[in-house]
Order: sequence, then structure tokens, then C-alpha cells
Amino acid sequence: MGLTRSKKIKRIGLIGLGSIGRRHLRLIKELRPDVEVFVVRSGRGLKCIEEALADGIVYSMDQLEGLSIDAAIISSPASYHVDQALKLVGLGIPLLVEKPLSHNLDKTQDLMELTESSQVCALVGYVFRHSEDLNYFQKVVTDSQAGPFSEVRIVCSSYLPEWRPGQDYFESVSAKVNLGGGVLLELSHELDYANWLFGPFESIEASIINSGLLQLEVEDTADLKLMSRNGLSVSIHIDFVSKHPVRECMIEGVTGYFHWDGIKCAVGSQSSSGCFKVKEFDDNRDQMYRSQLSHFMACVEQGIQPKVSLDEGIEVLKLIDAAKRSSQEKSVVFL
Repeated sequence: MGLTRSKKIKRIGLIGLGSIGRRHLRLIKELRPDVEVFVVRSGRGLKCIEEALADGIVYSMDQLEGLSIDAAIISSPASYHVDQALKLVGLGIPLLVEKPLSHNLDKTQDLMELTESSQVCALVGYVFRHSEDLNYFQKVVTDSQAGPFSEVRIVCSSYLPEWRPGQDYFESVSAKVNLGGGVLLELSHELDYANWLFGPFESIEASIINSGLLQLEVEDTADLKLMSRNGLSVSIHIDFVSKHPVRECMIEGVTGYFHWDGIKCAVGSQSSSGCFKVKEFDDNRDQMYRSQLSHFMACVEQGIQPKVSLDEGIEVLKLIDAAKRSSQEKSVVFL
């Protein structure tokens, strides 16, 4: 779609100052010290040292409206994303919406239609699309002669109580149904890159449970089996109850094998000769967020197309919705 005419970013509105909001604030000031950042806080969050980096703090979207911002980043809880995005797009403000796009599909189509009619640039923050190692993995797999692929296995396991040191995990967004918590939304990176690399999908079968191990009100474990339109089986396991962290993608080919390790930031490949090669990347986690911010600013200032569109963010929510229906009905759901 066409986008609004590019303009220099002088002021950014940052909605939400949780862990991801604090990272965005710090990195914006590193990348572009000349850009003013005005933060919208709920008034319920704890004080943090990053507040000192902000050029101003307000406590409502209405207050932000009077500050003549040029772009915005929404890093509030997922259940607030769409309403906040609709307000900003209505004002003609380009935006980056943190993942997931929302906690459900309600009003997401309204948002899509508004961005298209107003030609406002909007991105979804699936930051692994800006990871050097995952992009290398994508290129290696795409360029490979090892196909056709017989199986893809994706695993992401971690331990929610260790996600945010110093914060009671019971009180975190991840643990609250009304804020968009639960493992499917919180670890939807895996669904996004699966759709990017292997989709589109035609069916999904899912088992989603609350194990009770962390005494949460949300699901903590999900096992998904997706079938792509070209007949490739992709299995995804995600949980946040495992003390041994794993983030990986494994691809079996007729004459080769590929492995992405998202924790070690490494890509391995094995050819038909049996030789296994590993390429390692810098494991500085900030780098992919810097890349994402630079991309967002280039979309606004230079008019380039977003790497992760609203439509792709909606596709992830459709997969999650279908997975929940499959688990409830104990059946395969066709997409």
C-alpha cells in the first residue's frame, strides 16, 4: 500500500514503560540522541532509572496528542494495543506496535482498514525478523539444495519466574488473562517466524494446557502441529515452565539438516557428505532491537516498506485463535 509522505522524526511518543518500553527508550537515545521521547505512563508502574532519559512524561493518550509527535511506539499490555493504535493512526501518526498485535482479533480488521485508507505506516514488533542469525538461517534454508524438507521442529522453552528479575511474576503482564498473557501470545515470535519461513499454513492441531506448575491463570504450555499448503509438517512446542532454556528450529531435509539456536545465536547445517558446519553471531540481544528501531525510522523517514506488516501480525493472531479452537474441540482446524 502507499504510505504517507516521509518526514524527519523529531519527537517519538512511547506508550508504556515496562521492560520492553525501557529498552526502546534507552536504545532510541543511543541511536538518535537528537530525537525527543515523550512517555505515556499509566501511573501504576514502578519508578525506573530509564525515566531520566525521557524528555517528558504524561499520563494519558490525550496529553500525548498535544505534543506534536512524529511517530509512536506502543509497548503497553497487548489488550490495550488496538485501541491505542486506532487513536494514533486516526491522528496520522506512524507506529510500531509491540508484539503481539493484540490479545485477540477484535477490531484488528478496523485497524488494518484505517491504516490503508489513511496511508499511515504501521509495523509489528516481531523483533527476531531483525535478528542477524535468524535471517542468515532463512537465507541458508532458502538457498539450500537439501530439500524437499520432511519435517520442521520448533521449540521455545523458558522459565517465567526468571524473565524479569526483581518483579513478582504473578503480577506480570505474562500472567494476566486480561492483559494478554499466556504462552501463546507471549511466545508468539515462534508462530510469526514459522509463518514467515514455512507458511502459509492450511491446518493446525493443538494441545494447550495450564500445567499448574506456576499456579497461573493462563496457559503455560502449547504443542502445535501445522501443515503448510505445500505439505510440510511443522511442529511447535512453547512453554514458560522449563528451567532449562531452549530456543531452536530444526529442519530435516532429504540430503541435509539445519539448526538455528536462538540462545547461542548460531546456525548449523549438515550436507549430504555428513560435514556439519556452524556459524556463530554476536549474542548482544540489544542489536536486533537497534536494527528494528532503525528500520522503523527508515520506514517513517524514507518511506520503505515494513518488514513485519499489520497483516502479518493479524495472521499470527489467527493462528493463535485457531490453535485455541483446536485444543478446545480436540480436532484439526482448517485455516
